[in-house]
Amino acid sequence: MSTIDASRSTDRTIDGLLESLKDRTPGIRHVLVLTRDGLKMSYSSGLSRDRADQLSALSAGIQSLSLSASAEFGDGIGAGQAMVEFAGGLLLIVPAGEGAHLAVVADEDGEVGLIAHNMNELVEQIGVYLTAAPRPVEGGAS
Repeated sequence: MSTIDASRSTDRTIDGLLESLKDRTPGIRHVLVLTRDGLKMSYSSGLSRDRADQLSALSAGIQSLSLSASAEFGDGIGAGQAMVEFAGGLLLIVPAGEGAHLAVVADEDGEVGLIAHNMNELVEQIGVYLTAAPRPVEGGAS
């Protein structure tokens, strides 16, 4: 497998892997890789650029809430998987490398276990290439 430059959303390899996840998993409508702070890295066909931005922001917010819940009420290690059920669908989010997440929008009757399994399988294959380093703080102390 070739190295994936996750900083380029046009990278054909990562796009192909996201499309493959979508095609082989019944019920998946959209697949997105995002940074911890909500920037889209890559996304499947069927999502416009604006909708990918919107899904990135939503997913980052949900993961942030999961981390806060873990810190306050859990063991503080951090969030694993997050799932939101809504009328007409599901949103599943899993960590996908250091500083990155994989998000999937699925049909409301999608088989959550299979979807999550296939998401985690993809992360195991490519997670090391999905590292998103924190962005530098502008105007920071020198």
